[in-house]
Amino acid sequence: MVDAAAAEQFLDANPQFAKQYYDINFRPKVISDLLDNNRKAAVDFSKFHDLTMVEESEVLFDLVRDIQDNLQMEKSVFNLMRHLSFIMRADRMSLFMYRQRNGVAELATRLFNVHKDAAFDDCLVAPDSEIVYPLDMGIVGHVATSKKMVNIPVVSESPHYSDFVDELTEYQTKNVLAVPIMNGKDMVAVMMAVNKLDGPHFTAKDEETLNKYLNFANLLLRVFHLSYLHNCETRRGQVRLQSMHNFINFFPFISK
Repeated sequence: MVDAAAAEQFLDANPQFAKQYYDINFRPKVISDLLDNNRKAAVDFSKFHDLTMVEESEVLFDLVRDIQDNLQMEKSVFNLMRHLSFIMRADRMSLFMYRQRNGVAELATRLFNVHKDAAFDDCLVAPDSEIVYPLDMGIVGHVATSKKMVNIPVVSESPHYSDFVDELTEYQTKNVLAVPIMNGKDMVAVMMAVNKLDGPHFTAKDEETLNKYLNFANLLLRVFHLSYLHNCETRRGQVRLQSMHNFINFFPFISK
């Protein structure tokens, strides 16, 4: 019988044979398992570790399945941020949605304090509990205004840092990695990671990771943004129809 070491040595020396053997005997089963909607990603999230290529593939397919099955934007983005906090070793992540209220642009918390073990209901922010940033305030406002990713190793040294949320939540922000989410040229949201757990600050590799997975966030939030715009236009149309209806009822001779 050939031992494992000898088999591994043979496969390393014959990559074409290894690929052919895998394609015939294992690839169909692997793909079938990945497309199973009832299957969960086989990744141990209980403790931080570097993901293997297989584990990262599991995460990616988990996100794809989640987008397919989940009609609630917040849940899908929460799942993405939970994975990202694990991969980047971020203590917390938050999502700030861009909006215009009474003609004034601002950013409001939608998902707050997401971490690898978080529960969705604990992170979804109710309308009466929102933390709101004007665009001229804080790192979040700066990211929305500049429309560029920022990686700030020491927030106390940043001219854009505002500590009012730290005081409000009794939390100490040390370093930040934040990125804008755009729909074309339109601002949609800002995603922020706070406090690197296994180092002094977020790294260039963390920036690459966030940019890579941002494609999922862009897809989800673009759909949400387009739905929001559609609903606004629908409400405007309903108001116009109601106004016309009221006008005709007030002047019934017009319809004769």
